[in-house]
Amino acid sequence: MPVARSQLPRISTFVALKVIYCALFAAFSLSPARADGYLVMQSPLTGQEIGRAYRTDGMNRTEADISNDQNACIKDLREHSKADAGRIAELSRTDREAAWIELAIAVGPCMAKKGWRIVILGGDIPGIKRSEIAALDAVLDKLSSSLPHRIDQHTDLVSVRRYKADVIYTLRVRPQSQGMADDIRSFMIVNPHTTEAGIKDLMKRSYCVPPFDVYLKDGFAFSWENFDEKGLLWRVRLASNDCL
Repeated sequence: MPVARSQLPRISTFVALKVIYCALFAAFSLSPARADGYLVMQSPLTGQEIGRAYRTDGMNRTEADISNDQNACIKDLREHSKADAGRIAELSRTDREAAWIELAIAVGPCMAKKGWRIVILGGDIPGIKRSEIAALDAVLDKLSSSLPHRIDQHTDLVSVRRYKADVIYTLRVRPQSQGMADDIRSFMIVNPHTTEAGIKDLMKRSYCVPPFDVYLKDGFAFSWENFDEKGLLWRVRLASNDCL
């Protein structure tokens, strides 16, 4: 049955709220990530800091622990990601320092499985502590492991990722609900500002209050983007200044 035009704003905002609540529930119901202490990662060539390795499980570890875990991850990279290993080996012929940094980035997912969160020098975000970046990334890792997640009969949450200071939630409309998506797209063409404002207002009610505003106060922003088979259906971004 076609969706009545009068119901489209309510449906789109309802979907957005479902995403917020299920994502927040998944993230905050998990064991809180910690990234208080860190070990400095140094270049073996210059001794300069190239990054920091944070424990996200609250456990104290030593330089020997990170060295052992890193060596195991390098071995795993060589055995299972030969393309990356080859690329880094080629880079080392011309810039060994850059190759070490690329290696630290490449083994990041493996290190995350061992309880480490790597923050590479140069990947800093102005105004946000490295420990806060590491803690957020650990939460997103755990949340991502449970995806895709069914939001309702129309929509799935398919990915959650961080790009610089933005946490991006990506939704996808199910193929059988394309007709509803077409109606929403038509409505938004005529009333883009009204629909976006409605979605954003409801998001503000959920995020601009304790305890969920912690990441906004840290300097992160949140974006939600909804796709169907034709492309982007809608996108909304919420930052700390939206809560003022």
